[in-house]
Amino acid sequence: MHLLDIPYDEEGEFLSRPNRFLVRVLLKGREEEAHLHDPGRLPDLVQPGRPLALRYAARPGRRTRWDVLAVRICGYWCFCHSGYHRRVAANLLFLKRPFGEFSDFEAEPRAGQGRLDFKLETFGGPLWLEVKGVTWARGRTALFPDAPTERGLRHLQTLRSFLREGQRAGLLFLVFRKEAEEVRPAEEIQPAFAQALREALSEGLEARAFVLTYDGRGIFLAREIPVRA
Repeated sequence: MHLLDIPYDEEGEFLSRPNRFLVRVLLKGREEEAHLHDPGRLPDLVQPGRPLALRYAARPGRRTRWDVLAVRICGYWCFCHSGYHRRVAANLLFLKRPFGEFSDFEAEPRAGQGRLDFKLETFGGPLWLEVKGVTWARGRTALFPDAPTERGLRHLQTLRSFLREGQRAGLLFLVFRKEAEEVRPAEEIQPAFAQALREALSEGLEARAFVLTYDGRGIFLAREIPVRA
């Protein structure tokens, strides 16, 4: 199932990552800087020599001329630009309806002291939904998070507050590791997130995970995999 068109413009080679959002790449024989729109550690992706799919994104006032869309690993492109997650998730929600039918749709609704990704108006009342992208895997297991995320922990706490009020709450994992057969919390990275996810699932959190592929031109839905905590 096709979800989003987003072709890359050039292929480069990863050199280094001076900070979370900046990478140095080798492009057509010269060194360039590119924006990496992912705050995670990407431990098995950002390795010297890995091919990068780059999209031209120059504009006035911007430091870099390029965005990193994907990293080539295990013979395929692993999409790693989190700025597209909400658009991908919205298309998935409309085309696949993984949480059932809904009559209305709100992006970035206010929830607690912050915002979540979506609020769906279903026949049984609102469903509050947060989306997480997954780019780290160990063997056939996709893992989240790959770096401590206080924001992610707050999102889980907010979702649990809605569950306690008798409302529906969901967590949607967008898994960009083609080999993944399941998603689990990365206990060694953030035990508190793993524990909060287990508790939320026991309280009725609806967690779904889908493997998505990127072929250099677009993002496609491959299959659903289980969430285990």
